Amino acid sequence: MTTLVLVRHAETVWNAEERWQGQTDVPLSEHGRGEVALVARRFAGERFDRVISSDLVRARDTAKGIAPGVEVEPDPALREMHLGSWCGLLHREVAERFPDQLRALQRGEDTRIGGDGETVVELAARVTAAVARIARESEGGRVLVVTHGGVIRALMLDLLQLSGFSRPLYGSRNTAITTVEIEGVTRTLRSYNDARHLAHEPLEGEDAMLGPRAKSEIAALLGLEDVRMLATPGEDSESRVVTAKRQLVSYALDPIAS
Repeated sequence: MTTLVLVRHAETVWNAEERWQGQTDVPLSEHGRGEVALVARRFAGERFDRVISSDLVRARDTAKGIAPGVEVEPDPALREMHLGSWCGLLHREVAERFPDQLRALQRGEDTRIGGDGETVVELAARVTAAVARIARESEGGRVLVVTHGGVIRALMLDLLQLSGFSRPLYGSRNTAITTVEIEGVTRTLRSYNDARHLAHEPLEGEDAMLGPRAKSEIAALLGLEDVRMLATPGEDSESRVVTAKRQLVSYALDPIAS
């Protein structure tokens, strides 16, 4: 069995300004460097057979902070979605200038973002192929993969066999942890968007679901008949959803960190 521990990079200066980044190489903010320290503390004492990151600086610097002294393997296939002319624009500017493209992205339609960027289908094909390759090369190992929010969302939509880009999954927080176990053709989601190390304030409308029934509740929330890819949580595990928006916010099997 191969375990992939996917981590979204820490906050960048453009995240803080609410700018679309895509594949623009933007450095971490001061707050982001603090987030790296918190997630590194959470991983203290854990062993990884490989540490792989997107080749963009925000992912590489996050990976280096989590695993200091370990060789970080840069992989351009793990880059964020190419957003074309959206890059560098504020979120509100994109909403004003490209409302049709933004709605298409949210629906998961095969639209070329920003005129010359990637489509959702192209992103999904690129990142699923990259992760499948990493899993084959790392068979039986534990691999830290530091990448981007769009990449993680695309992988989770594929794993859960869902459509659309932003719904029904809430996007990963900076430095949030998503863990997938791969054994043959079986993929098990052990955690999604687990950012408890940040001690964040609950989102509006956020409820907690605890214990073995969380699996069936998540299935109902996402409109699925079954969630075979989700392991059944234990009594001390935590799963959170935003009930008002019908989105899976986070899912975690391990006990809440002290």
